[in-house]
Amino acid sequence: MTNESFKKIFESDFYINEMVKVWEEGKRWADWVNELSSRFNLGRKVLDVPCGIGRVSYYLAQEKFDVTGLDISERMLDMAKKNVPSAKFLKGDMRMLEKTIGDEKYDIVVNLFNSLGYYSEEDDMDILVSIKNVTKGVAVINIDNRDYVIFNMPETRYSYIPPYMVVDNSRFDPLSSRVETVRKYLDSRGNEVGSLEYSQRYYSLHEIAKMAKRAGFKLLDIYSGYSWKPFDIGDPQMTIVLSPVR
Repeated sequence: MTNESFKKIFESDFYINEMVKVWEEGKRWADWVNELSSRFNLGRKVLDVPCGIGRVSYYLAQEKFDVTGLDISERMLDMAKKNVPSAKFLKGDMRMLEKTIGDEKYDIVVNLFNSLGYYSEEDDMDILVSIKNVTKGVAVINIDNRDYVIFNMPETRYSYIPPYMVVDNSRFDPLSSRVETVRKYLDSRGNEVGSLEYSQRYYSLHEIAKMAKRAGFKLLDIYSGYSWKPFDIGDPQMTIVLSPVR
């Protein structure tokens, strides 16, 4: 996926509407990060990447974290700045964080909401290396679990995100471990009013763990989503806590 096609999807009115509707999920993540900070005796300087419209940054700022958010989308950053005026927001590519951030280091770097896999595997390696280079405490990578996805992903999924019925038609390619999705938005009469198409690479735990180690991290813990339950192979999400190897 190119930067332009990436922004075409994630800057669309349809996607932005979805993010607004799940705003409260940001609080659950911020509470989890706050607890993580206590458990690992970390500082309060946090990088939220990609930050989107600021749904996690907003609640982190309420918890008195020193928050910087970074995203490639100008539109999302404009919304984030309005939503979280107390935080600092930067436009940049998470594959090249140092290009935007320079020598800055963070106590906690969070990469949430299944944000890997939209580019190539080589790009995902660049993202992990880039995150490692700006982390002085821990990094948190939250992604969907490939092993769960391949056995539980329906070919067609319906969800209601007011004011639209959202219909996802997905196909998993076992050769590439990518899910190809066509998402359609239907109005109250069932008429299609818009659509998005995207492809995402999904990782099993052993794959992402190997990549993280290659990037210069060591694994500290692996949890299920924003809980403190140790990750199990049947869980939908994995949240990997990493520290840079010194």
